[in-house]
Amino acid sequence: MSTLSLFGEGFESALLTCSLILLVPGAAVGLTARKAAIPAIAAFSLGVLALSWLRFSARGGGFSNVMIAAALLLATVALFASLRTSLFGALPGRVLHRADVAALPAGFVAGGAAAELWRPCVGQHFGQLLNDLPERGLSGLVLMAVYLVGTLSPLVVVGALQHLTPESKRDTIESIGAVAGAILLTLLALTTAAGLHEELVSQLFLWSVDRV
Repeated sequence: MSTLSLFGEGFESALLTCSLILLVPGAAVGLTARKAAIPAIAAFSLGVLALSWLRFSARGGGFSNVMIAAALLLATVALFASLRTSLFGALPGRVLHRADVAALPAGFVAGGAAAELWRPCVGQHFGQLLNDLPERGLSGLVLMAVYLVGTLSPLVVVGALQHLTPESKRDTIESIGAVAGAILLTLLALTTAAGLHEELVSQLFLWSVDRV
């Protein structure tokens, strides 16, 4: 399989409802992190990659609903409680400019939790990768990353919002977004703890199959 075809398949999956279980919490993490949206989303993506690779290669994963819900709640609290904490505020031009102390670990944990809930839309190339993943080493991790870059590409928009929003309204919009993001993450955590997420994920997958 070529990396380009795998990326294209991942990008196509981003347009299907089955990927919302990754994209919605990813967007929520970015919104809640406010000015640390870009590093938080990057950490979220790495968390998705790490847990997806462990899970689908049968090397790990398989956490209980309570543990997944707890991880989402902890990430939400860490992000929301440290909105005003600046770690690299004195370093202009850096990717981590004004990043919250909690943004990176919280984003990573939230990404891992979302990956545990994910039921991917499997195309020809990704299906082949999943079949070969247990036997592949780091090459499987790299190919999984290529696919997920396509799948998670819409999160770039959320990360860019802080730069596209008019400066005069930026604080207000960021505050509203942070509250909305925290509410979304909390609702997902509660839904998971109650075991209701399985029906939601299954329905998202079925809608995707109907569209293909």
